[in-house]
Amino acid sequence: MFFGKSKKWNASVKKLQNNEISVREFVDANEKKTLYYSTPFFENANGHHLNALQKRDSDIMLFPIFSSASDLKAHMMAIGCRMPLVIKGDLKSALDSLDSHPLIQAWGIVIDPHLSNSVEIPPNIRVK
Repeated sequence: MFFGKSKKWNASVKKLQNNEISVREFVDANEKKTLYYSTPFFENANGHHLNALQKRDSDIMLFPIFSSASDLKAHMMAIGCRMPLVIKGDLKSALDSLDSHPLIQAWGIVIDPHLSNSVEIPPNIRVK
């Protein structure tokens, strides 16, 4: 079963990148995809408050989420978070979490930002 889910995900990513489906169609087709994310803000070892957000040329803030817990941990440690909180959810819950506060409703997400086939979902795209 795991292999089948992975195949579906990879096929969806490829279709999105080839403009065969829209971001909306991608999100709706993959709402149950298991993903991992952490809190967007953290304190590093020196007591400085940092964030895990990524900024794109358009000034849109993107919240990074990952296909594996190990990739999430590696990313968070690379940006200075010594003990990242690992939240396991799905694409729908990750997108819904952005609606939890008015200040973060304008964020998008980037899935697997370290990969060449990362997926960006702009703000205000949610599972129907």
